[in-house]
Amino acid sequence: MPALLLKPFANNLLPFVAHESILQSNGILVACRTVTVVWLYIVYMRYSLIILAATGLMACNQSPKSTTAVDSTTIAATVKQTNDTATLSKLVSTDKLITPGKSIGQTVLGQDAEAVFKRLGKPDAGDAAMGKALSIWYAGHDTTGHQTMIYTSRQMGTNDEAARVKQIRVTSPWFMTADGIHNGSTLQQIGKVYEVKKSATFTLKNETYTIYRSAKGIAFEIDPQEICKGIIVFDAASQPGQMYLPFYSNLKVVE
Repeated sequence: MPALLLKPFANNLLPFVAHESILQSNGILVACRTVTVVWLYIVYMRYSLIILAATGLMACNQSPKSTTAVDSTTIAATVKQTNDTATLSKLVSTDKLITPGKSIGQTVLGQDAEAVFKRLGKPDAGDAAMGKALSIWYAGHDTTGHQTMIYTSRQMGTNDEAARVKQIRVTSPWFMTADGIHNGSTLQQIGKVYEVKKSATFTLKNETYTIYRSAKGIAFEIDPQEICKGIIVFDAASQPGQMYLPFYSNLKVVE
């Protein structure tokens, strides 16, 4: 660019050089040299300003380099690359987080059942007997929708007779563990995160489902295609689904 801009300057210089040579032969060298220097100075200043302006324009048109790196890490990638449960838990909102041996969403093992009913409303179905109760909520109050089932127990004749949450079961894929496991995950995916073993089976719509439990207090209902269709959170000292009022009427223990 500077070479192109100096080309007009060189063209303007040539006439003055030639003119000086002619005037030397006529004996008026000093005066003409003065005129020539003045004109050369004017031309020099003019093209210097042009060069400076062009240089500034080029600098302004250059795109600034980004100083901020683009963060392309997704939650899924973070789950895959990180084994720190505390870190991963921050990626899943508490409303949908499944914590083995502790909670599903806002429902916590050992929680007063009254607080649960106040938050979820009246159950759509259920059963109760001998201080035990099984409550069922259907998504949209539609019996074909996803289910939330909560088993509670009351220790009658003790200082604490409040009904307490003992086991929680959900079929909605909206809930998930900090490791990204949810209803819809495959048995293979679950096996990469949890050490599980067969606990029981039950039949639903002529299909046999197998319950795989983890010692951490979480169990998975696996269909014949090895897809998770239900997740249970329970006290690690107990057995999933094996209560006075079971989640399944035809449960068969296999361990």
